[in-house]
Amino acid sequence: MRKDRLLRTTFVIVLGVLMTFATNAQDNWRLVYENDENGNAVKGSLDELIALIRSGEEVRISWGGQSPDDPIRKVEHFADAKFLTIMSDRTVQAQIDPITGQTPDFDDQSISFKENLEWSMIASSNGKTDRMMRNPITGEIASHQIRKAKVSWFVRR
Repeated sequence: MRKDRLLRTTFVIVLGVLMTFATNAQDNWRLVYENDENGNAVKGSLDELIALIRSGEEVRISWGGQSPDDPIRKVEHFADAKFLTIMSDRTVQAQIDPITGQTPDFDDQSISFKENLEWSMIASSNGKTDRMMRNPITGEIASHQIRKAKVSWFVRR
């Protein structure tokens, strides 16, 4: 049961951290590429994304999920890419800053912090995401897993 809750929490953990920078006239983001959970192109151009990264553009990613049993339990996450890697000229990896863990309450539509839990992720244009939760006090790894995810890749205009 704890593992099930942990997986659910991982699913929605970054909700509320999203959109940390207010959008204004100078702060527009454009969807450049989107891959499905198997790494297939859904929208845009991976080559354009790679070229924009190489030219120094800022990147923001989006991912999310929905409970297969309850369509109300749906989240979308957005985070700035803090460390980007281009592998073999064909795969992009984006690491986000760790965030304080969160526990969602879908009935109340609220989120509360989880004490002593930090979460981070590396998203990939091949659909594989590496997710890790750890206790920042002890350093103990609470979970570490590779999961498939659809990822949208935005670049600041």
